[in-house]
Amino acid sequence: MTRAPGQMPLLFVLGHPLTHSLSPAMHNAALRHVGLPWTYLPLDIEKSQVGPVIQWMKGSKVTGANVTVPYKEEVMPFLDKVEPNAKWLGSVNTIHWKGGKLCGTSTDGEGFLRSLGPWRKKLKGSTGLLIGAGGAARAVAGALAQCGVKNLRIANRSLDRAGALLKKLKKGHSAMDAALLSLAEAERSMGRFDWVVQATSIGLKPNERSPLSLRGARQSTWVIDLIYHRETAFLKEARQRGLPRLGGLGMLLHQGALSFNLWTGRKAPLGVMEKALRGQLSKRRV
Repeated sequence: MTRAPGQMPLLFVLGHPLTHSLSPAMHNAALRHVGLPWTYLPLDIEKSQVGPVIQWMKGSKVTGANVTVPYKEEVMPFLDKVEPNAKWLGSVNTIHWKGGKLCGTSTDGEGFLRSLGPWRKKLKGSTGLLIGAGGAARAVAGALAQCGVKNLRIANRSLDRAGALLKKLKKGHSAMDAALLSLAEAERSMGRFDWVVQATSIGLKPNERSPLSLRGARQSTWVIDLIYHRETAFLKEARQRGLPRLGGLGMLLHQGALSFNLWTGRKAPLGVMEKALRGQLSKRRV
């Protein structure tokens, strides 16, 4: 971390809407734990305010920020520098100071990989299915490619959007065999996958149906849903079939921890941050 002279001890998350963001609770708990008298706040703004807010950050030397939907792409033209991983993704989730410049990067992909724990080592040479082609799916796809996944199949309701992701992957990771499947084709091919990642927004709303069935999956197939608010229909089916599974809370935790390290130069207190996240989720489920 390179601190800017006279840097203001203020962090925030930039997005709209932010009513349900868990980031303030997670980061304020971490800041208190390491003894930093900083504050992390939600900053809910309109699209027209993105540029002025970034200019304000530069002038006031605000320590940094997270960026969430719908502004992960919108902030990029206003930053002094965008790191290569964020350029490839076309999105920024973390803003920090580096060499006196306000830089944008993405911790989403590495955050996803760290959330896998011992499963991460099993990615090399594996065959898997990614459901979705939006921002979260792009971050996951790039991370998977870097880990040496052999075969990746992408399924999405919009094949045009999935095609754009496939083109991006083939350009940057030509060694990986990547191809598109319809959701129906993916369901029929379920028995060939070592893992399945659900990276769409399906499940954010209560009682939403799963994008596809896990019928036919091998008992060793591990299943991940990036939704962290509740057990989705997708994860419920995985549980009922006895499949190894993970929700998205780990990705939220680890991408946040990586941001914390960039801002503070300190190791993030993962246990404290996870406790804060789970506490907030339990309150919202009451």
